[in-house]
Amino acid sequence: MSKIKLYRRYILLAAACLLLLSAVIAGIQLNKGNPADKGGVTAEEEQEDEEEEELIQIKAPAAKARDEDKYTTIQENDRLRLEVSQHGKIAVTDKRNNYTWRSNPDKESLAAETVKGHWRKNLESAFYLEYTDIKAASKLKYGNDTELQGKTTVKPIDGGAEITYDLQTIESSFTFIVMLKDDHIEVNIPSDRIVEGESVRIVNLWAFPFLGASRSDVPDGHMFVPSGMGATIEFEQSGAYPFRYSAELYGSDLALSAQSVRGLRDASSEALLPVFGISYGRNALLGIITEGEANARINATPSGLYTSYNWIAPQFVYRQEYFRRTSSFGQGFNVFEDKRLEQDRTIRYYFLQGDKKDINYVGMAAAYRSYLMEEKGMQRIKPRSDHIPLEVSFFGGDREPSIFGSKLVETTTFDQAREIVDKFNAAGINEMNVTFTGWSTGGYMRYLPKRFPPENSLGGTDGLSRLIEAVHRHGNRIFLDDNYVTAFSGNGFLARSKAIRDSNARVVEDQIGFSGFTFRKATRKYWMQPNLSLDYTTESLPAYKELGIDGLRHDVIGDLLYSDNNPSNPYTREQTADVFEQMLEKTKDELGQVRVTHGNAYVLGKADHISALPLSVSYDLLAKQSVPFYPIAIHGLVTYSGQPGNLRDEYNFEMLNSVEYGALPAYLLTYEDPGILKDTYTRYIFSSAYSEWLDTIVEEYKRISAVLGGLQDSLIVNHRQIADEVFETTYDNGQSVVVNYGEVPYEAGSVSVKPKDFALVGREG
Repeated sequence: MSKIKLYRRYILLAAACLLLLSAVIAGIQLNKGNPADKGGVTAEEEQEDEEEEELIQIKAPAAKARDEDKYTTIQENDRLRLEVSQHGKIAVTDKRNNYTWRSNPDKESLAAETVKGHWRKNLESAFYLEYTDIKAASKLKYGNDTELQGKTTVKPIDGGAEITYDLQTIESSFTFIVMLKDDHIEVNIPSDRIVEGESVRIVNLWAFPFLGASRSDVPDGHMFVPSGMGATIEFEQSGAYPFRYSAELYGSDLALSAQSVRGLRDASSEALLPVFGISYGRNALLGIITEGEANARINATPSGLYTSYNWIAPQFVYRQEYFRRTSSFGQGFNVFEDKRLEQDRTIRYYFLQGDKKDINYVGMAAAYRSYLMEEKGMQRIKPRSDHIPLEVSFFGGDREPSIFGSKLVETTTFDQAREIVDKFNAAGINEMNVTFTGWSTGGYMRYLPKRFPPENSLGGTDGLSRLIEAVHRHGNRIFLDDNYVTAFSGNGFLARSKAIRDSNARVVEDQIGFSGFTFRKATRKYWMQPNLSLDYTTESLPAYKELGIDGLRHDVIGDLLYSDNNPSNPYTREQTADVFEQMLEKTKDELGQVRVTHGNAYVLGKADHISALPLSVSYDLLAKQSVPFYPIAIHGLVTYSGQPGNLRDEYNFEMLNSVEYGALPAYLLTYEDPGILKDTYTRYIFSSAYSEWLDTIVEEYKRISAVLGGLQDSLIVNHRQIADEVFETTYDNGQSVVVNYGEVPYEAGSVSVKPKDFALVGREG
């Protein structure tokens, strides 16, 4: 044998040994983890000993085969039956059709599963855990019931069961409280029942992640995700999806330190609602996160990625990963927060069955609407007339750099806005909601948080009073747009003591550029501490009331949610959302009405109107099929509008969208040509001169009002595609709106809709 061949054999043998050694090490780490030091007995364990006769208890060491799941009926009513196994798994049977929803695939289904190892054990576990061990360099570890040597205790309680998972490998435990209600179950993870081992830090936790999981060989299978206004992910037989859908509810936290620069946000793909679902055959499941949603993600995993199942579940975040800076030059490393978020987490699961519309996004949206009415106090709106209101926003002015610092660029004075309002009324539009933006001292956002008096060069207090009087004289309503979240350096705002701070306790700031220029002063933008936002709102409301306006439109708070890591007064995102809700309530109590932009779910039940609600298609690579879940859920309960019509990317297409989804027509107008704003922060306003838009707006408004005018307080009960590029939205008064996006007329019986047009269909068809 030659030396070359001998060397090759030695090399191959060495490589094989290395591979075998790597596999052994990986298997040890995967199945054993890193046991923590033993600790003392907790009060909860002592109580369990005293109540042992009430418990269903099983110890399941990872080294031994698990017993077959045996389910015990815990609670049932006329509609649902809740069962729990000795391993803490659940099964819910819908008595209407005897279909059973399981938290994990059953034995027969798993027999056909080919995946092995870690993900096979995940499929058999009631939870999925991510954690760190500070004795092991705080690297993220993964675990399930088997790998962490779970000892499960099930305790029946009134209305449900307490299921405690004691993870012996890491000496940690947590409890799921599962309650059966009339038409749903509720899964609660109480924060005070979480026990962490001495060196263990829980990072993320999934409760029953495989509830409703299904393979792709079922009819009409899809997952619903809250991307923008809503989107679906169709089950894929070939397993072609190479990644999963994952979205942080209410967007990312700008107070979370990151190594990368903050990027632009895509509103059409953001998760505004704490909802998710899965549907196949004649059954569907809708999940609603009712507690802890401000620190949660929605994950939808397609078949073929990790297992052969499609599954969707919320991921509850207990510690965020952030970039810890170690020098002023930007060096550092990623770590997880040391302190755990002390928040209860709760999910409601609604079980749907029936025809296609009952179990797809329409039925899911109807279930969410019922939740909003029953739990959030939302009620049907009371229209002022049979005409929909025209939503008109005027832009006053913004500042541009000048040789002496900056100067105001005036686009619409208060008297000019009054002139435009008069022209709309003369054209026959007698139902308007007027909002004025960029009215405060210095123009748009310039001197925030200072805002009064109204900008003198726009007409000052007297000019604004004349505009308010004119709007009211025509029987319309007027609102001022304001921002109690952002502020700028100077003008009495001390960022060091008043701005929010990031994970490194550094002031969160952003530098604003203007077409290559930067203001010499006030160039940095900040976000106010939540308590200051509330204080500024409360202090300003009497001045607004004295003006006689009908309400405020709060910019930003329905669009952005953040934490504050100020050492003296920290806020979680959940606490910030509570402050935002208080701001809306105080505004409504003092002025009568309150409005918001964008529409994160915490504003529902508080706001009277939502502007700039994302109604465009989702551009998420996985959730490609957009569906109007959000409009279906809230139509008839609160009014809403999309992006201003004069700023649409695809003018006619987006107009048809707004009609299909029942949105009010909205426009942002200026008296002057917006080209003069090219060197300001608001240079995105590219087409707004009222003289160019007046006739178009009047014509479009009258067409839309004739169709949607009598539907303002109606609920949407169905939405479907009835032909190629033709969609129908049906309301609970028996009428439908048919929208034709195609190039040819749509004809069906007595219904006829021109290309690129829409029509109202009455009860008689």
